[in-house]
Amino acid sequence: MTRNSSLPLPPALGNAQFETGPCGAPRSRLFNDTYFDNEDGWAESRHAFLRGCDVENLWRGRDRFSIGETGFGTGLNFLAAWHAWKADAHRPQRLNYISVEGFPLTSQELTGCFSAWPELAPLAAELIRHYPIPQSGYHRLFLAEGQVALTLLMGPVLGMLESFEAEIDAWFLDGFAPDRNPDMWQPNVLKELARLSHDKTRLATFTVASQVRRDLQAAGFRVEKRAGHGKKLEVLAGHFSGPKHKSRVEPWFTPPATVTRGGGHVAVIGSGLAGAATAYAFRRRGWAITVIERHHEIAAEASATPAAILAPRLTAGASLDGAFYSAAWPALLTLLNDLEENGFDVGRQRCGVLRLATTKEEEVRHLAIMTEAALPDPILKWVTAAEASDLAGIQLSSSGLYFPDGGYLSPPLLCAALLQGARILMNRTAAQLIRNKDNWQIKDKNGTTLVTAQCVVLAGGLDCASFQLSRWLPLSARRGQLTQVSATPQSRHLRCVLTGDGHVIPMVDEHHVIGATFDHVHQDERDETQPTPDAEADAHNRALAETLVPGLLSGGKTATKKSWAGLRCTTLDHLPLAGPLPDHAAYLSDFADLRHGHRWSTYPNARYHEGVFVLTGLGAHGVVAAPLAAELLASHVCGDPHPVAQSIVSALHPGRFIVRDLKRQKA
Repeated sequence: MTRNSSLPLPPALGNAQFETGPCGAPRSRLFNDTYFDNEDGWAESRHAFLRGCDVENLWRGRDRFSIGETGFGTGLNFLAAWHAWKADAHRPQRLNYISVEGFPLTSQELTGCFSAWPELAPLAAELIRHYPIPQSGYHRLFLAEGQVALTLLMGPVLGMLESFEAEIDAWFLDGFAPDRNPDMWQPNVLKELARLSHDKTRLATFTVASQVRRDLQAAGFRVEKRAGHGKKLEVLAGHFSGPKHKSRVEPWFTPPATVTRGGGHVAVIGSGLAGAATAYAFRRRGWAITVIERHHEIAAEASATPAAILAPRLTAGASLDGAFYSAAWPALLTLLNDLEENGFDVGRQRCGVLRLATTKEEEVRHLAIMTEAALPDPILKWVTAAEASDLAGIQLSSSGLYFPDGGYLSPPLLCAALLQGARILMNRTAAQLIRNKDNWQIKDKNGTTLVTAQCVVLAGGLDCASFQLSRWLPLSARRGQLTQVSATPQSRHLRCVLTGDGHVIPMVDEHHVIGATFDHVHQDERDETQPTPDAEADAHNRALAETLVPGLLSGGKTATKKSWAGLRCTTLDHLPLAGPLPDHAAYLSDFADLRHGHRWSTYPNARYHEGVFVLTGLGAHGVVAAPLAAELLASHVCGDPHPVAQSIVSALHPGRFIVRDLKRQKA
């Protein structure tokens, strides 16, 4: 577990105390201010922000364009930008909109806010349909068939901006008036805007307060007053003219150069959860995808299990893995909803998941998780033993954590849905990566070229370390086995998934799936891609079920019907590897002095194998981890803003183990 006592707990979100004003305009009682004028709000937004930043000229001829905003509010500015993008024949292929909001509204509160403008109705409906339950952290929504990416940073504005890394092309500053919401306008916030800007970045805001103008100028922005619109006599517009700020990212985690900002061709090696999620992330960006699979069917190894539990991995203390999985859980739920909305069957059963506290220590840990509010109600609930019994449909003696949106699904069906639109080469084994000018040739062991592509993603589990460039990857294997057993008179009433050290899935066709083992695998056993199930592992799974609910599966015949075994790929810190593939020799050379404690600011930027990326090490939580990790990887490749805080980007970086070994004088 990647614990860090210096990590802050997730910041609590504020409540704006939303209400509808006397004239029908949405307003905040907390800030005693309206979000926009109900008659001219859209026109004011277009005038102050779109024209103030001259976005239609600024984004012309661009493949990608990024707008940053302080104060998402109702989302009117976002809808205005989206509407303008949609109407512009010369629009960029992709619009990235990043907005910080410490007092987020709910989807219910957003409903009806835009009724004065029928032209916005389709866009507003799509936004509200995808809008997340407010939760501290990053939320990425894909709209307009993936061409518009809205990233909501929910939390205090300064902290969220400090955690963010990107280059913003235009800033919309709209966080209520400075005298009513001073935190949004503090000088350090404006300095963060400057850090995320470049020499062509534009800025616009409603406020013309003299202190704001002075602080913006001190941060490096040249601003001037412009004529306002309607009741607003003046607005402010400007551009960044200061020197480029030095990145806060440590040199060994510096991102690689963007492969291409437009669509390209990516070759993905592996069709399991990692490869399928990667293919989906690139397909949303308009890339051509070729997947290379050495078996005769997709998801044939660790992803071939009949059922995967849908529940996040949470930690009781502040930790990077807890932060990652707290972000990965809503990202997974959004993805599954999108797939089902588009007609894909992934075998999902929304029966809920109960994580039982079978010991006093586990109950204390659960209460600590709830205290930290890693996930908000109604995504996560703590329930008493009596409440747990009502939810489960059987008598339980333990309290627990309840995930109402949890359940289980079929990994092979999920992989099939994610791979739609990809070209898949079956029964092909990638053995060599050969650089040829700006492309990579992927060859089999006979030297036959399987595919040529701009970008390669290694997503084949343990096989990611089989190439000359990647043999140093510190991957380990764990053997996992699931067991299908017949139901008993008591167990047939089970209505939700029970988890703890093991798990029990509700009855399907008179049987339960229980599990799962997670055994260390010796190096000489790693080549066994399809391990044979054994009776000892089945007995272990029965023991796990007995620990969860004593007697649940002992009230009748519980013969084993079938078992599944596979090798899971894991890392030392239980976090995935997701990012560019480091040049191992260059790391050892460039960062050799880390063992002496020299300051990181004296080092060059990291060097990578250009165009090669890796996504592996998903362990036992691949269904939850894969979608967000794949989105991060695709953002690396395309130069998009990251979907998670920089601390998580660094925690998943494939070079982290080289750096740790250098610091510990092991490399």
